[in-house]
Amino acid sequence: MKFGCFSLDYKRFSLERAFRDAQRYGFDGIEIWGGRPHAYPFDMDAEQGRTIRQYKKTYGLEVPMYTPNAIGMPYCLCSLDDRERADALAYFKKAIDACTAMEIPRMLMVADHPGYEIPQRVGYERFVENMRVLADYAAPRGVKLVIESLTAMESPIITTADDCAEAIRDIGLANVEAMLDVVPPNIAYEPMSGYLEKMPCQVHYVHLCNNDGRTDAHTRLEGGILLVADMLRVLKEHDFEGYITVELYSEGYKDPEVMLANSARVLHQIKTELHF
Repeated sequence: MKFGCFSLDYKRFSLERAFRDAQRYGFDGIEIWGGRPHAYPFDMDAEQGRTIRQYKKTYGLEVPMYTPNAIGMPYCLCSLDDRERADALAYFKKAIDACTAMEIPRMLMVADHPGYEIPQRVGYERFVENMRVLADYAAPRGVKLVIESLTAMESPIITTADDCAEAIRDIGLANVEAMLDVVPPNIAYEPMSGYLEKMPCQVHYVHLCNNDGRTDAHTRLEGGILLVADMLRVLKEHDFEGYITVELYSEGYKDPEVMLANSARVLHQIKTELHF
């Protein structure tokens, strides 16, 4: 089990500053956000790829995941519009190429909201169809695509462990995995262990935060109703050996270093208690 932070929390700072602080506060790795000014897919060229690979060496950090901007963007994999579909596929193929340039093994994917006039099942089927295209593109490039469930307030397409497991079965390709963000199961009133039990071979990544039980807020580890220490105990009991990334986008933009320091302190206490 390894712990990382998310460069999205540093969206108002440079990517190198996020690397510096991740090293300073003892994290194993950093998930890279695919938006400007960090690593926007259409900005990625050979020079930027080399720069980010050098950051990994300079700061001694892994980059286990690349997360292109995909919520509320014009690139929706559930859209029924042919032009929007073509644009979305081009965007995510470019993001896969960015993964290759940065030497990142996994890329996060979501089924964004297609609009209220599109039935959930129709949007789901379009997502599965497009994911097959992208997974075929990613496989020879050594990239795995990781589906993250969203809360119903973000999108109705994939919101539960059952939804995610069904999508993986329907896509049917070996380089498609799932991840557990601790907020959607809390909002969906289901156990987070469902992800581990229903997809034991596909869940290798976790987004960790706290939550208010009402919204999709991702708050500091001590700032909500979730029992963070006990969630980590559950992961340990299920022999989870992947990455746990702290995701605090609701609070971290103003002073992400303070949020990172807080996360590092809380995680240290929990790891000491649980003998990680």
